[in-house]
Amino acid sequence: MSSDEALERLGSSSAEACIGVLEMFAPGKVTVGDPTVAPDSKAAFNGLRVPAVVVSPWARRGHVSSVVHDHTSLLAFVERKWNLPAMTYRDANAAPMLDFLDFSTPAFLTPPTLSAAPSPLGGRGCDTTDPGH
Repeated sequence: MSSDEALERLGSSSAEACIGVLEMFAPGKVTVGDPTVAPDSKAAFNGLRVPAVVVSPWARRGHVSSVVHDHTSLLAFVERKWNLPAMTYRDANAAPMLDFLDFSTPAFLTPPTLSAAPSPLGGRGCDTTDPGH
């Protein structure tokens, strides 16, 4: 199955990316050849690395990508999924995050049942008899 066919199969299923905690790492250069960015300007470099967690029934379980992605990779994914033109040179050349997904075998179609979260009040509850205290 091609990645375009896989995107069609995804349909309305969710594929969301949640941005995580910043990590200190030497920033790499963004897409080489962007005519709108001077090679020695600050815009020619990526910022700090930001981990991402992909949550989807199609997400590869335990997968760690070796593909370099940036924030425009999510935009590139959306553009490819809905056959939209790229808005900038940078997202036109970004990797579209397809390596995170496996459209042949969904990890789960029905979300797992989660246990109830503990009370943030530590079991004390609210005192509704005296609203001021």
